[in-house]
Amino acid sequence: MAKLDEVITEISALLEMVEKLQPASDLHQKLVALSVNYEDWYSRSLNVIRQIIPERLDDFVVVYRNEKRKEITYLTYTISDYLFGVTIQKNSRDMFNPKSAYAMSLLRQMSILKAAYNAAPSVLRDITTVLRSELLDSDLDAARELLRAQHLRSAGVICGVVIEAHLKAVLQRRAIKISKKDPSIGDLNELAKKEGVYDVPMWRLIQRLADIRNLCGHSKDREPTKEEVEDLINGTDKVIKEVF
Repeated sequence: MAKLDEVITEISALLEMVEKLQPASDLHQKLVALSVNYEDWYSRSLNVIRQIIPERLDDFVVVYRNEKRKEITYLTYTISDYLFGVTIQKNSRDMFNPKSAYAMSLLRQMSILKAAYNAAPSVLRDITTVLRSELLDSDLDAARELLRAQHLRSAGVICGVVIEAHLKAVLQRRAIKISKKDPSIGDLNELAKKEGVYDVPMWRLIQRLADIRNLCGHSKDREPTKEEVEDLINGTDKVIKEVF
């Protein structure tokens, strides 16, 4: 999946390219160069629309080529018509300026691309959140399997990794600075409580989960019980589902 800054850079470049796609001053001399520039722009823009706002993909495509139209009018004249040099006969009552129709169609596509630019941050953030959630769920499933196999310490350590990764992601998404280079679950829990990310009951739960995780991770301490690791797994599941 593309990074947000990469997507924003790509869309910005595409919006700047629109200047090169304005109607040709001399239809016959400039049309070939315009067509080459437009086809490159269209292909790249299409990929962006498909990723960011797929619900607008058909709107974007139909402005380029309308396969279902029954007649050519100002409203149905497409960009591909203009690039192929399609014109309206002078004796037609529906005669219009192809440059004007092309410019209007290009403006519609540019507006859709701008909508993708505005939507990109929230869309990609949501996608990242979903993917991360799926990965953490997968890790929890692995912890449950280890629990069933009586590998209690390993199951507990995995839960600790899940909690730590989730809390870091939550704080970063909220633009809360993490000052420590390698913060523990306790450090992240204190910071989240201080910044009002969650209430005291959740803070206490995570404290308890961190204690069980530490018990699992330190071989010199007593062995964790099956019940404690079960609580750790269930508590971890609660944290990643309720803290965001």
